[in-house]
Amino acid sequence: MRKSGIVVLCGRPNTGKSTLLNYILKEKIAPVTSKPQTTRKNLKGIYNDERGQIVFIDSPGIHKPIHKLGEKMVKYALNILKEGDVLLWVVDGSVSPTDEDVLVSQNIKDINKPKILAINKRDLFEDRENEVLKDYGSLGEFKRVIPISAIRGDNVDSLIEVLFSFLPEGEPLYPEDILTDSMEIDVVSELIREKILIHTKEEVPHSVAVIVEEFKERENGKVYIRANIYVERDSQKKILIGYKGNMLKVIGTEARLEIEKFLGKPVYLELWVKVYKNWRKKEEALKYLGFK
Repeated sequence: MRKSGIVVLCGRPNTGKSTLLNYILKEKIAPVTSKPQTTRKNLKGIYNDERGQIVFIDSPGIHKPIHKLGEKMVKYALNILKEGDVLLWVVDGSVSPTDEDVLVSQNIKDINKPKILAINKRDLFEDRENEVLKDYGSLGEFKRVIPISAIRGDNVDSLIEVLFSFLPEGEPLYPEDILTDSMEIDVVSELIREKILIHTKEEVPHSVAVIVEEFKERENGKVYIRANIYVERDSQKKILIGYKGNMLKVIGTEARLEIEKFLGKPVYLELWVKVYKNWRKKEEALKYLGFK
């Protein structure tokens, strides 16, 4: 009998949850950068093989919020922990456990479902693996503790085997040819924001929200996408646009290529940069920008 169920990925920001999900799916649906708090949406990735189906939910990182947007992201993440059949906590083994790791452990300790601890970035700690496993394993009670590398793929197959072992028997929850049930618009907006995070520094990255205003396939088969990029200050708008529009052109070109790969169709991408002052601190702004 095949197995089917939901696995929720959790952890503090920037531990590699999205990188792991993309590696497992062999397709990019979640944004990945070196900056924390890259993921803002609860993206679902659907993995199928002869053993059955795993529906992964990639949640925003759990952290100590400093503004209303952060509060909402943490609330989303904590609510999603209650879903699913298995909880997969992904930590960064290249550093010692942080205060935010302790915060995660406190929030998941009373959740009554199998907990698997994946210690990521093994490529950076394999020479001291036993020490790292001991440090992180002491943060809670886990069914399995597995050192992995989401970059190289170390032990990822073993991790999937373990996850299947804790899932119930049953028919697939989704058709087997579906990679994600997240709306295409959500994935597209996250891929655009990823390129912004990669190419901008200092105060710009986390002051950005991307809203897809228009998304339609034209008669010639090309998908037309128009998106607004919201920032909090005029100075951030100037940085994003760049000298003679060069920065926005680079962001748009790289985002378009990623979106075409995801959609499997040619794309015309139009980006506009707008200022919405201090939007991360305003409840009405967060609702307008889609953070319910």
